[in-house]
Amino acid sequence: PIYLREILAGNHAEEDCKVGVDAGTLKRAVRLLWGEDLPYSELPGVDAYSEGSMPGSVRVACASNVGEVVDGHFGSCERFLIYQLTPTESHLIAIRPTLEADHAEDRNAARAALVADCDVVFVQSIGGPAAAKVVRANVHPVKVPRAESARTVIARLQASLKHPPPWLAKVMGVPAPSLQKYVAEGGAE
Repeated sequence: PIYLREILAGNHAEEDCKVGVDAGTLKRAVRLLWGEDLPYSELPGVDAYSEGSMPGSVRVACASNVGEVVDGHFGSCERFLIYQLTPTESHLIAIRPTLEADHAEDRNAARAALVADCDVVFVQSIGGPAAAKVVRANVHPVKVPRAESARTVIARLQASLKHPPPWLAKVMGVPAPSLQKYVAEGGAE
């Protein structure tokens, strides 16, 4: 609060200038700037996970600004929620803040590096150059049309893991069931 008071007082800080805001209001403002006291500001707890403990799983990133919600633009979200999932279970294994990436020379490349160990990244929006960097990192970007619970998005993806569409089968490194009839026809010739 002292620094905020000095900023508000400007050049007159050393003159003990009154800023017209009481100390309690300044403390509340600082808490809001820290992300405290905001609705849905609570971050979810991270589940215990050891690498390789979920064979055949997929790693997914969700761009988030608020709680456990996919509501972020790739280039400006506050964090990526990282999930490991199979058709029957999912675990939030990490929360990766993006603040350091924002100070990089190429912030989209730095953000792509943050999710490079993932197979899919869910975002509310992403620009063309950023999408190209994500794809170059071998991560499949997927837009979610409106803010929605990350667990709901993950549950939809989990349902797809049993019979994955071609793009997801490619991500998983398995044959796409929907394309098998074409493979069988092509092999018969």
